[in-house]
Amino acid sequence: MVLISDAFGLEISPNGILVGHGDQAVVYSSKAKVELPVQLREGKVRGFAWSSFRKSQRLLLLYSENEYSMIRCTTSSGKDLFQLVYEGETKDWINAALFLDDENESEDRKRFVLHTSHSALLYMEYDLTSNADCTVLELARCTDSSILYYTKLHGSSFDKLAIISGNAFGELLVWQTQFPTESDPKSVMKTYPLLLRLEAHNGVIHSIEFDLESQLLVTTSDDRSVKFWNIQKPGDWTTAKIKPMLSCYGHSSRVMCVVILKIDDRTFVASGGEDSYVCIWSSFGELILKRRQQFGAPIWRLGFSQDTQVLYSTSSTGNLVGQNLKEVLNRPKIESAMLSSLGDANEFVRNLKFVNNEIIVGLSSSNRLYYTRISTDSSRENEWLMVNDFPSYKRTVLEVFDNIIATCGHRRITLHRDRYLVSDNLGYCLLLQTHQLHIESHIALFNNREPWITAALLISEQYLLLGNREGHVMLYCRSSASDDFQLKDSIRYLHGKMGSNFFKLLSLNADNAHVMSGGHEAFLKYLNVRFSDSTLSVSQREGIPLAWVEASPSEDLILGFNDNHIVAWSRRNDVLLQLACGGGHRCWDFRLSDDDSQLSIAYVKQKRVYFYRNSLYNAVDNRIKDIKPNNWHVRNCNVLRLITPRNQSDPFILSAGDDNIIKVTQVTKDSLSQRAELHSHISTVRSLQAIPYKSNGGDSSTWLVFSVGGRSQLCISQLSIDASNKCWISELSSHTLHNVVASRTGTIEARLMAIDVVQHADEDLFSIYVAGGDGNISHYMWALDIPNQLDLKHFVDIQRCPLGIQWIASKGMLLVSTTNGEIYGFDRTLETTYVQLQLHVTGINTIDIYVDRHLLHILSGGDDESIKYTVLNLNNNNVEQKTEYLGLHNAQVNALAIHCSTKSVAASGLFAYTCSIDRQIYRIDLSTHKYKRVGYTCIADVKGMLLDAHQRMYFYGCGLQTVRLSDIL
Repeated sequence: MVLISDAFGLEISPNGILVGHGDQAVVYSSKAKVELPVQLREGKVRGFAWSSFRKSQRLLLLYSENEYSMIRCTTSSGKDLFQLVYEGETKDWINAALFLDDENESEDRKRFVLHTSHSALLYMEYDLTSNADCTVLELARCTDSSILYYTKLHGSSFDKLAIISGNAFGELLVWQTQFPTESDPKSVMKTYPLLLRLEAHNGVIHSIEFDLESQLLVTTSDDRSVKFWNIQKPGDWTTAKIKPMLSCYGHSSRVMCVVILKIDDRTFVASGGEDSYVCIWSSFGELILKRRQQFGAPIWRLGFSQDTQVLYSTSSTGNLVGQNLKEVLNRPKIESAMLSSLGDANEFVRNLKFVNNEIIVGLSSSNRLYYTRISTDSSRENEWLMVNDFPSYKRTVLEVFDNIIATCGHRRITLHRDRYLVSDNLGYCLLLQTHQLHIESHIALFNNREPWITAALLISEQYLLLGNREGHVMLYCRSSASDDFQLKDSIRYLHGKMGSNFFKLLSLNADNAHVMSGGHEAFLKYLNVRFSDSTLSVSQREGIPLAWVEASPSEDLILGFNDNHIVAWSRRNDVLLQLACGGGHRCWDFRLSDDDSQLSIAYVKQKRVYFYRNSLYNAVDNRIKDIKPNNWHVRNCNVLRLITPRNQSDPFILSAGDDNIIKVTQVTKDSLSQRAELHSHISTVRSLQAIPYKSNGGDSSTWLVFSVGGRSQLCISQLSIDASNKCWISELSSHTLHNVVASRTGTIEARLMAIDVVQHADEDLFSIYVAGGDGNISHYMWALDIPNQLDLKHFVDIQRCPLGIQWIASKGMLLVSTTNGEIYGFDRTLETTYVQLQLHVTGINTIDIYVDRHLLHILSGGDDESIKYTVLNLNNNNVEQKTEYLGLHNAQVNALAIHCSTKSVAASGLFAYTCSIDRQIYRIDLSTHKYKRVGYTCIADVKGMLLDAHQRMYFYGCGLQTVRLSDIL
């Protein structure tokens, strides 16, 4: 089934890449992807340790929080066969593991050590022949027993083993199992002295790495620093000296991992943090490269393959990403080359364009046209040559397309080809045709202060799209009576007040056209042009990590600016390039090679031309080239809904969370495929509902999606899925629901906690019920034909924060759960309270209902760690049954579901499945009140669960896991 969870374990070896996905371990090799025969009972895979080869086999030690497993790996005919041979537990958290090669070790026994979080070291031996329990040879302890968050083990024999750890107080601790101060023969326990204690950081130490040959030790911490130390060890570890060298700050959040790299006899340091960035440092602390790798997800582990020189990273979404460092680190920095200047000292290039991959043309300050050829030989200097037969006049515009150069200036135009759009600062706009510059059409622009055009797109012979400097986007249609274009529709301030930078035609048919637009903001806007009534509308937006967008040369690549950097961002690979150029307010151009693999950039800075060229997608190890990363949320998922298109059996997932994004994901057997995203929210999305809506015919299915979250925002969108599973999304409206009670300090923007929607007999009319964090339950009326209008009918203040609402159609009752453990039942108008019950002593985090004729079955879980089962008679609103289940969970209950295998409750009874922060899954027979533990989930901070028609369970929170009901029963 599907598992998207934290990838805490990463081990690089010549035979493959070991990755821990939740409680699963996977080996990626050039031949196949193999899932190891192990499933930890409750923990996540934290690390690995390999033994040495012996008789064509070796052992793999895999450990989680307090569990470890031994797997025998046998190599036969070029294939690796894995067999689980032992499982064990410890009483403390395991920080590190290491196999030893002791001299007195027999061939049939392997010795290893486990280090735990309170400075205890288990020295153990495993018998390969008998597969018996591991024997504890010694329990070593340190005189310091502070809580340790990371440990690095060094040594091949136990009597020379060094333990270097970091604790919660930012201290670096070093001890060695060589000279015990205390010994107890009966309990095989020995105590060893602490050799070094260094104040290293102002927070928890999360990773330690060192290289004795380079005399370099590196630590990372909560304080966002990467600290370099000089380590010298002339003898054993009692002679070791560690001195601070420098502290490096390149991360904006906690730094979770670090590795030391050796490339071409040079030493580098790579660090990864919760800010999703990987920083490459020189051994002197110089920041060589900083690149975002995991689309905003925290990076947990780094690993380096010395053979392929690829740096790997894993994250909270479970993705494995590789970056080839050989090309990156062979050049000192990502920087541009300064091209030669023009011959005259007072003349410089002020505007430039690429003609092809090798030639750049430029307009000079003296209104002359120059060109230069970029040589592949970096040692050769380029030369600017003047175009002698080009007419001379004051030029302000330079454009190049398909090897054709066009310039415009004061009352002069020099151009070629078929059609050109020309506008000036007085508001005149013409569409010119042929060499004679025949005026094909007049275009009337807005009569405003800044009418000039910033972007234009000739959609078809009849339709023209223009964007001007004031931020307006205008749709023109060719008049049937004349060839002139007439304004039909416009959108004001599409990208603010700076105008669109580009339009890109995505699709065109007989009914409409879809166009992408980018401007001076961190969003791409998708426009829909409807030909039947010549209307222009914004269908949706897409947030990207750029301050503003300049171009979209391919489906995958977006170019723009962040601060003073040109940035190339990939939908598949995140940030590919950050090139310091001094800022976006300058003349620049780019050229993408025919195969989209190489990017060339030229720009003007301080009257000089700079040029940069490099490959965008570097070659990655073939062991992971076929891995398709998941596109799940990089922050907690708060809500999940299942929808099933017509004539299909597998559902689609609608999910939303703390990353402000609503995702549409297709479920196909044991895999997920993201189909669309909604970026309409400006803050956390807390709840959503999908209401089926009538389709326009054909095989497509349509839903209206209502979502609420932070900043009092309610968003309404339309989702259509056609027979080929292609999704079409239109953002219908966005509303800010202010508190209707006047405030002296200003407008109150309470977080909206929950939403439910009721469709009226008139299918275009809806009742929307919204629960706000300020205690208000509000009833709104909304009509599809006027989406921007929201009519408040009534509200009720329950004086406490509501956590969830559900509409019960058969009774016409709205059920509300609150933070003080109460539930309310209101009528449709919210003016009558049907029922008010105290179910829990604290907040009700999750609730599920099942209606059987006149009985309402309510299952609830809360902060009090208990589960309540309540049966309510809907005819008289009396409680028929009330049962409490205590002791199932030892943390707050956030997920539960009622399951009935048949329509009749009496025939089969009702069952419940529950899960809490402790990640344990229980099954409760609601008729006999018997329960049992049936499994656990890997999802941290679980937010909820669902059951679909295929008997699949969906657990969501910090990740996603699907489990077949048949697998746990």
